[in-house]
Amino acid sequence: METASVTSDPVDVSDDVDLVARCQEELPDKTEAYLELLQKYEPMVYGTCLRMLGNVQDAEETCQDAFVRVFHKIHQFEGRSAFKTWLFRVVYNFCMTKRRNLATKRERGNAIQEEITSAAEAVQANQMAEETAHKEAVQNALAKLSDDDREVIVLRFFSELSLEEIADVLDLKLSATKMRLYRALDRFKDIYGPKGPDNLSS
Repeated sequence: METASVTSDPVDVSDDVDLVARCQEELPDKTEAYLELLQKYEPMVYGTCLRMLGNVQDAEETCQDAFVRVFHKIHQFEGRSAFKTWLFRVVYNFCMTKRRNLATKRERGNAIQEEITSAAEAVQANQMAEETAHKEAVQNALAKLSDDDREVIVLRFFSELSLEEIADVLDLKLSATKMRLYRALDRFKDIYGPKGPDNLSS
């Protein structure tokens, strides 16, 4: 269905009775009268859908759905009201259904987004709690070490100095620095547990 103009000229309903009668007689085998009816009312129906739904794609879909319904249900039109009234009752019902469906879709989307956000926040909170607990455990373990053990671990893992740099800072030979660090790490592990010191400074 091509997008109709939003604005349209007033519709002459004087020949609706004949057009509807022809549609009821000819459909579904012949569509000439139906296409005349479609061409006549499509701009007005599309404009109505667009104003009620506020979205071009939704308006196009609803307009098309409405005329499909007319195609299949026009035989049920009994002429108790004007065809135009009957048609726009169909259009109105489709617009209301589309609105409800869009609202439900938005609600589901919002609910899913809330669940995702909540889950992400929970994961972040757990990660922060684990990180805090880890840092506290590391600090407690460091506090229980001797000054010599603590300073070499701090320089290596928190100050991120190389063994050569630590040796210079402590005025030790490289081999002595390595030995002090390895022994300090063993004592740290005894206090902290088997998880240290791979993630010591995290």
